[in-house]
Amino acid sequence: MQTLNIKIGGQAGQGLVSIGTILIRAATQEGWHLFAHQDYESRIRGGHNFIQIRLADRPVASWENDLDVLVALDEATITRELGEVKPGGVVIYDPDVLGQDAKTLVEKPNCIGLPFARIAEELGQPKIMANSVAAGAVWALLSEEIAVLHETLALMFAEKGEAIVQGNQSVASAGFARVRELTRERAVPAKPQGSEPRLVLRGNDALPLGALAAGVKFMSAYPMTPSTGVTEFISEHGRIARVIMEQAEDEIAAINMAIGASFAGVRAMTATSGGGFALMTEALSFAGSAEIPIVVIDAMRPGPSTGLPTRTEQGDLRCAVAMSFGDFPRAVLAPGDVEEAFYLMAHAFNLAEEYQMPVVVLSDQHLADSYVTVPPFDLSRIEIKRGRVVSCAEAGPDYLRYRCTDDGISPRLYPGFGDGLVVTAGDEHGEDGHLIEDAETRRRMMEKRMAKQRLVEENALDPVLCGADEPELMLIGFGSTKGAVAEAVEILNSQGCRAQGVHLPQVFPLPKSLAALLQKPARKFIVEANYSGQLEDLIASRFAWKPDGSIRRYDGRPMNAKFILDRLPGGVCHGS
Repeated sequence: MQTLNIKIGGQAGQGLVSIGTILIRAATQEGWHLFAHQDYESRIRGGHNFIQIRLADRPVASWENDLDVLVALDEATITRELGEVKPGGVVIYDPDVLGQDAKTLVEKPNCIGLPFARIAEELGQPKIMANSVAAGAVWALLSEEIAVLHETLALMFAEKGEAIVQGNQSVASAGFARVRELTRERAVPAKPQGSEPRLVLRGNDALPLGALAAGVKFMSAYPMTPSTGVTEFISEHGRIARVIMEQAEDEIAAINMAIGASFAGVRAMTATSGGGFALMTEALSFAGSAEIPIVVIDAMRPGPSTGLPTRTEQGDLRCAVAMSFGDFPRAVLAPGDVEEAFYLMAHAFNLAEEYQMPVVVLSDQHLADSYVTVPPFDLSRIEIKRGRVVSCAEAGPDYLRYRCTDDGISPRLYPGFGDGLVVTAGDEHGEDGHLIEDAETRRRMMEKRMAKQRLVEENALDPVLCGADEPELMLIGFGSTKGAVAEAVEILNSQGCRAQGVHLPQVFPLPKSLAALLQKPARKFIVEANYSGQLEDLIASRFAWKPDGSIRRYDGRPMNAKFILDRLPGGVCHGS
């Protein structure tokens, strides 16, 4: 596989995201597959941020450590990241922002100084176009032609007028020309073959896209990193699909608005992160008792408390599974990549409405903010199941909202339709929805609700497998570890170790089919991004099973194949 790793580092406000966006869009148009992740501090200006782009001639779903190209917009990028550059890699830096000590670090071959802002000004353009100078400089290491980059700039700046487009193109050409002149002996990578159409999306794009495809009609949310991108996407694009988006005053209002919309008969959702999810738990318990469908996206970040609000972790699993006080049916899904995020949203809404219960979709900052190229989504795979809904003709005066049935699923009537009366309460209630206090009704209603949980478990999504069919080593994970596990498994198999990856797109209730995998005669390791081993504990409590070892990351940074492989014990394969 041909692969190329580019890191652009600088301070918040310097435009490194703009450079990354230009390169991501141009590289995709050129035919590259890519995976790009962002690392940013919780501040508007200053600090040290970066975006890292991995280009490849076939699909990739994780990031690599070693760099082929480092672009330094500030001094910290040189002092912190210079050691990550491969021998023969290229460093492009702005000499105007480096102190003398940092300048001595780049006094070596393959380090190219380009005063990005000065180049823009020399061409009569504003300093802000320094980003396009840097993008042109990087493009010179990827291609002998600049046409695709120019096309990308034209598309990105079209709304700002022809003068802005031409200005960006001219400064990009200057950066491109200077680097091409200095690296004329350096061969550019072979252009990828094939021109299949691809989307380039983040998890925070795929999740709301999946919701729109599934027929969501109402969303309410309070902004909270890293889930805010979901809210922004629905705000920007939902109007086309006639979706109402309400920014609530807090997370408690957001979840209650969404529950109210769902009670009225439309598909509704909210999105938040750990602290906001904690505020929603009382309302989720109400939705469980009142059997009102609701979908909640929890984009995880490191806790406890505010923690690291712009970093990544998988520390909310235990909270999402518990979800709230009391026993009621629930499900927790955990997409591992952009494509899975899109399709699982439809499944989440179907689960919520078929079983009339809350469903949590776990994302995290790494999935939310990372870009990846994927084939166009197949909308024919989206099947909308509204569950057991009563028609107006069927809803007579004897309608019982919580009628006891063999499977626990009561026929659902939207309020205001038909002759039936829909009565709902948060207190324990009888079949008619009115409050009760007697023990026998309480017992029957609890058993009725929990009968649905057994159905959810029987129909739980099976694990997604990769690698060897009869493994000697098994790596088990959930959520955004999927790509890292898959790549680690691929590397291990290429080295002669029969390895298998097990990804769990549904983490509660766990699928019964996982039991057979756990009985395979392989050494098994749980891979997860939290300190306490929450997935490991969940599997242990369900199957009375413990792994041979665990690989955990909890420093706020994303998992990748190297992190996993470095922590596997020696001699783990070939029966040793």
